[in-house]
Amino acid sequence: MNDFYSDAFAADMEQIRDPAWTDPDPKQAKQLRRQVSDLADALADQLSTRVRALPADAPDDAPLVVRDAGDWNLSRIRALREIRTAAEELADETAPAAGIRGAGYPQLGDAWAITRQGARKKWPHAVSAMSAPPAGQEIRTTIEVFGGTADLSWHASEGGWWWIGQGADGAAGDAEETTYDTREEAAANAGAFLQQHALPTERTS
Repeated sequence: MNDFYSDAFAADMEQIRDPAWTDPDPKQAKQLRRQVSDLADALADQLSTRVRALPADAPDDAPLVVRDAGDWNLSRIRALREIRTAAEELADETAPAAGIRGAGYPQLGDAWAITRQGARKKWPHAVSAMSAPPAGQEIRTTIEVFGGTADLSWHASEGGWWWIGQGADGAAGDAEETTYDTREEAAANAGAFLQQHALPTERTS
């Protein structure tokens, strides 16, 4: 039996590495650009009505020659748009695969070079609905500051924390449609609300 696939290996596979990737170096980026360019050329040749209209007895280099035509370049733009759509669709398929294996919205956002809020909007169900709060943290907890109280709760379907509270002045508030990636963030925002609605004698306590 191969010892490489040990229990330790399986346990490591369940963890999200930080960092999970390295950015492409200039050589890798140049190679990728060349590969995408070749793919776009090939697809543009298939889509181009000019190329498709070439007679059967056209010279072998005719498809390359007609690439100077403006309409062929339009077909190349269409091909690049299709490549972009394919990349978006593949990302949409990959995000839930990462989320169900433990990735959160901060990591998904970093991977796609957008904010965590942007990742949450782009892939609202990517984080596993069965996800649990970080180890050692209860699903629900209460904070009491500035004379008010707020309940912090873990929303598994969103993979984040939410809060609802009541200030000392009787004002009620909640996180509305926002969920936070850490309990500390939710507590900080709830605390800011409670401070805003504290009685004058409580604001400095």
